[in-house]
Amino acid sequence: MEDVYISSFEMDPCTSTNELRIFVGTWNVAGRSPVGSLAVDLEEWLKPQDAADIYVLGFQEIVPLKTRTVIGAEDPTEATNWNLLIGKTLNENFGCPWLTPMLNPVSSDNYQYVKVPDCERRSSFSGVIDSTLMGGRWITQYHQQLVLGGSKYKLMASKKMVGVFISVWMKKELLKKYCVSNVKVSSVACGIMGYLGNKGSVSVSMSIEGTSFCFIAAHLASGEKNGDEGRRNRQVSEIFKRTSFPRSAKDDDNRHPLTILGHE
Repeated sequence: MEDVYISSFEMDPCTSTNELRIFVGTWNVAGRSPVGSLAVDLEEWLKPQDAADIYVLGFQEIVPLKTRTVIGAEDPTEATNWNLLIGKTLNENFGCPWLTPMLNPVSSDNYQYVKVPDCERRSSFSGVIDSTLMGGRWITQYHQQLVLGGSKYKLMASKKMVGVFISVWMKKELLKKYCVSNVKVSSVACGIMGYLGNKGSVSVSMSIEGTSFCFIAAHLASGEKNGDEGRRNRQVSEIFKRTSFPRSAKDDDNRHPLTILGHE
C-alpha cells in the first residue's frame, strides 16, 4: 500500500479541509467472469485493515478480446456481474446486510449518480489514496433499493468499454455529510486503427464539496519490442486529448472541469 496525499492549493478563510480515504486499484482479469476463485480474490483485494471512504476499481479484459466483442455491440452482462459482486463484497465485508432478491432490475453498462443535493459549502480535501495492483447494464433500480435499505456503500459511477471497466463506490453516510455533484463518465477508444475499444480508457469525473476528482482506468498496448513503448505513450496522449466531460442541464451552478487536467 502506498500513501499519496492530495490537497488543494487554493485556501481561503471560508474554506474547510476534510480528509477522505480512497482505495484505488487496477486488475487485469484476463477475460474471466467474476465467479469461483475470482470472487474469492476480489474479497481479499477489497479487504484492507481499515475500510476506505471511496473505492475506485479499474479492470481490464472483463470480456475476452475477440473480434465479436471488439467490433460488436456492447454487452452489459459482465459489467452487471462485476458491479453486483463488488457491491456484495463491500457491504458484506463491512458488516452491512446485502439486500436480496433483485426486484425489477433496470440494466445499463453506463451508470452515473444523478442526485444533486443543495451545495452551500466549499471545501478542499486532503485525501489518502491506497494504491494496489493485481495483474495490470448496472441495475439502477436495484441500486436505489440499496440506498434506501441497509447497504453501506453506494455506486457513484460505472462505465464499460469492451473489456476496460471502472466502478466507483462511496460510503452512503458521506452522501449525507458532503455535497457530491456533477458525476460524469467518459470513454476513449484508441485500439485497432486508433479507434476501436480493445485499447483505451474509461473515466469518471465528480465533485465532492466543490473539489473535483478524476479517475481513469486504461488498457494500453502490450509488448516490450521496439516501438511498443511509443505506442503506449501515444495512446496516453490520445486519452488526455479526447477525454471530455461536457456540461449538461443537470449540472449544478459550479462549473465542473471539461478535461482530465482541469481537475484538482
